[in-house]
Amino acid sequence: MTRYTQRSFTGGELSPALYSRNDLAKYEIGLKTLKNGFVRAEGCVSNRAGLELICEVKNSSSSVRLIPFSFNTEQTYIIELGNKYARFIKDGGQIIYPDGDNQGEPVEISTPYLEEDLFNLKYAQNADVLTICHNSYSPYELSRLSHYEWDLTDITFEPQINPPQNLTASWTGGTEHKKTYKYVVTAVKQETYEESNRSSEVSVEGELEANWGTTEYITITFNAVENAAEYNIYREVNGVFGYVGTTSSTTFTDDKIEPDLTSTAPIFKNPFENGNNPACVNYFQQRKVYACLKNSPQQLVASQTSTNNNFNISRPLSASDSINITLSEREVNEIRHILAMNDLILLTSGAEWKLNGSDGAFSASSSLVASPQSFYGCSHVPPVVSGNMILFVQSGGSVVRDLGYTYVSDSYDGEELSIFANHLFEGKQVIDMAYSKEPYRILWCVMSDGTVNALTYNKKQEVAGWHKHETKGSFEAVAVVREGYEDVPYFVVKREINGQTKRFIERMGTRIIEKTEDGVFLDSSLRYEGEPIQYISGLDHLEGETINLLADGCVIEGKQVVNGSVSLDYPASKIVAGIPYEFELETLNLESENSHGMLKIVNTINIKVDKSREDFFIVGTDGETVQNSRSVNSVNDANYLHSGNIDCYSFSNYTDGANVHIKQIYPLPLTINSISLDVTAAETNA
Repeated sequence: MTRYTQRSFTGGELSPALYSRNDLAKYEIGLKTLKNGFVRAEGCVSNRAGLELICEVKNSSSSVRLIPFSFNTEQTYIIELGNKYARFIKDGGQIIYPDGDNQGEPVEISTPYLEEDLFNLKYAQNADVLTICHNSYSPYELSRLSHYEWDLTDITFEPQINPPQNLTASWTGGTEHKKTYKYVVTAVKQETYEESNRSSEVSVEGELEANWGTTEYITITFNAVENAAEYNIYREVNGVFGYVGTTSSTTFTDDKIEPDLTSTAPIFKNPFENGNNPACVNYFQQRKVYACLKNSPQQLVASQTSTNNNFNISRPLSASDSINITLSEREVNEIRHILAMNDLILLTSGAEWKLNGSDGAFSASSSLVASPQSFYGCSHVPPVVSGNMILFVQSGGSVVRDLGYTYVSDSYDGEELSIFANHLFEGKQVIDMAYSKEPYRILWCVMSDGTVNALTYNKKQEVAGWHKHETKGSFEAVAVVREGYEDVPYFVVKREINGQTKRFIERMGTRIIEKTEDGVFLDSSLRYEGEPIQYISGLDHLEGETINLLADGCVIEGKQVVNGSVSLDYPASKIVAGIPYEFELETLNLESENSHGMLKIVNTINIKVDKSREDFFIVGTDGETVQNSRSVNSVNDANYLHSGNIDCYSFSNYTDGANVHIKQIYPLPLTINSISLDVTAAETNA
């Protein structure tokens, strides 16, 4: 008899192609099946938390997308973006108008975005403003004016301060040798010191400059501009307006000042005129960066330094001017995503690029260098950043990769993260993706078949384990926002309820619990806390469904919702009601160097658990499930969570594989730290 212990499960679920590869280090920490559970960086596995109902979408016949909006760690929102509308969710509740004509109705604004374009929208946020881009629409800014007031406006691509108006210029002195002088003036904004467009030209006849006397000069006057800190004055020399001075008043005297032609008046630029809309946006080194213009998919433009929508330049270029560059490669691969790392990273449909100045400064006056780093290509699914690593979906949609800077090669490189779990991606694509940094570092990938493939990822600890998640319905979208001390995933779930198609927004509950009654392990669930009751109403969204309940830590199964209500078997004060799901874990076959194909039998199993209920099942080789026995503590206290060893029996027969198969069908917490099994091998082969 051989004793075998698996102490870590950080390899996650592995592809069947690896079932005979016990020579791989990944085999020792991998699993054959991990469904509705997740790998933790410490090595253990927990069943996932359930999904709490937030609301039904505005129109369940149409798909919607979820977009996170985070002003800071306390003020975070989920945007329900549907066909030509947006609604808003905060802290697990839909935002409702508190008063006025729309009292009691969801806060909603109109948008131009059609349903078929929602998942190709790209966005970036700065403070309370979210910029949204798509080649078929002008860029828009979504602003949060208050908790109940949101505004979507078309972006004006020009400086945020107006130029001076009503310029006049007058000459004081003689005019023996006449010459015409031309001037323009700009306003400089308070606080940001952004410079306006140049004003209209003003001209005046005066004496030839070489003949000016000490009492001869030109006076320029203009109207004051709101929020202007000062004004810059420029005089024309051979068609170029060079800088001659700055004033804080609305009058300036040019007493034969030599124009500085290295500092010239700004030239207005709008790279998006005539519908040349950008498809993606982000921020980098105090600039707003747009890319993939409709008429030039490999083009990137960046605003002036410390501005958002000012793309003006000067001649010659100054360091703070707008930047314009087009990637050069054999194929026309559109820029799909912009990421701000040590360098500006551009993910195109065919390659991954690094962009920065040759001297390390991202500026208009330095020579910009765009270097391809690899040639995998990226899909339209937005990438995420984990630490200093970019996680992205390859252009075909069925491969997930990481990308990070390597000091030795001074370049960006990465690995294929889905290679050991290819079976989870075969024949389907990732359609949406989001990342929870805390507490478990999980990448959530919504698949085209309605399931979720999730990856627990910690690069420095070499943790990369996949797990799959299912529900009674189809996952369609995901977004993550910080709420309290956790990054919380929100999902759009399409369900068939009582013969009707419903789309619900549901939030994953916390997995950090101290008592059984505090857990949420049911989907599309609602929670009640208060005086003991035996009759639950308000379940209209589950009409006709057979649901389970957790009542004061005890499981109640098989209650059908009638008229939005169910009756409990006894009164309870803490109740969770929702759709059940099944957690499943199956270890890989125990194989040694020379045991392939030999008959084996599992005699006993010891499972070390942490803060778990003992009411789980062991699946025998015949497929029958056997419920694990409960301790006296568990029998006497429904809220008791056990930490320690549990002896189990699988009632297995001799097979050519020896493993442990565990299921949890109840809405109860289960965390498995390690699994030990005693195995006897037969003397003959299978």
